[in-house]
Amino acid sequence: MRDRGAGSVPAAIVTAMITSIVMFFVLHALEQKGMLSFLGAGWSGGATTVEVPPILSMQPEQARELLKGRGLLLTLSAERENTSYAAGTVAEQNPLPGSQVQAGSNVQAALARGGKQVQVPALVGLKKEEALRQLVAAGFVAAPEKEANSETAPVGTVVDTQPAPGTPLKPQSQVTLVLSSGPSTKPLPKLVGMRVRAAKELIEQQGFKVGKIRYTYDNHRDGSIVLDQKPSAGAPAPAGTLVDLIVNED
Repeated sequence: MRDRGAGSVPAAIVTAMITSIVMFFVLHALEQKGMLSFLGAGWSGGATTVEVPPILSMQPEQARELLKGRGLLLTLSAERENTSYAAGTVAEQNPLPGSQVQAGSNVQAALARGGKQVQVPALVGLKKEEALRQLVAAGFVAAPEKEANSETAPVGTVVDTQPAPGTPLKPQSQVTLVLSSGPSTKPLPKLVGMRVRAAKELIEQQGFKVGKIRYTYDNHRDGSIVLDQKPSAGAPAPAGTLVDLIVNED
């Protein structure tokens, strides 16, 4: 009679081989996903701990990859309003960086929602005091002022803001007022001693205008010579300023 037990031996060997092959592929898949280290610790009964890395200011996917490399998992909680971090980045984490936790633990993270922003108000044309009042009322802080020449805006009025009107900023951001210092100026040319005709031409060339011409007589000077001018030579004056002349008669 044939021994029945002899036929079961090859079957057991085949089953063991199939089980080994399946386990090989399972372990390989777990290793590819970075899960083998902490799963192995659990199977062996050990209490493996890892240090929690800092993930603040990271994008969620960056944080997830970093934690995965340590055998940790990322769990996102509700967003938090936080102006210290860019919107959409990690603003809070728990456990804190440097904490020791068991491998496979979850790290809770809250993303920054970004703070409320306010648009810079339109202040051009206002006097300094009124512009400052509106700026503070809008929630901004006035930075040191600047000046700029303006051919049309009265001295001391706002001709611009930095940043420009309409720019969205966080509350309590600094905004600079640019105030008019009046038209640009340049020194008047020296006209005394010139022939009146040449003096007139120079006045026009320099962007000024000929004002009143008054004649007098000085027998020690040649005729048609400019004896005096108002404003005086070198005085700063905006374009279009009238220049009066006193001329010696022929």
